[in-house]
Amino acid sequence: MPFSLAKCIADWRREIVEARIELADEHIAPSRCHELWSIVDTREWLIKLAAANFEAELELIDRQLEAELRPNQAMR
Repeated sequence: MPFSLAKCIADWRREIVEARIELADEHIAPSRCHELWSIVDTREWLIKLAAANFEAELELIDRQLEAELRPNQAMR
């Protein structure tokens, strides 16, 4: 399978969304919280280096988060 930067960026966005959703849990262990923030920070750094438009990628992350947290809103 050939390398696809677009696929990598999409995967990194998905990992950020999943980590941020898990971080919303108030009862998360401090070690897990640290691990998740490391994922978020690293993936954001990778996207910043790889993406043509970092701000647009951040907006896509926000939209994905919103769609995950409010699935009924996305259907409208």
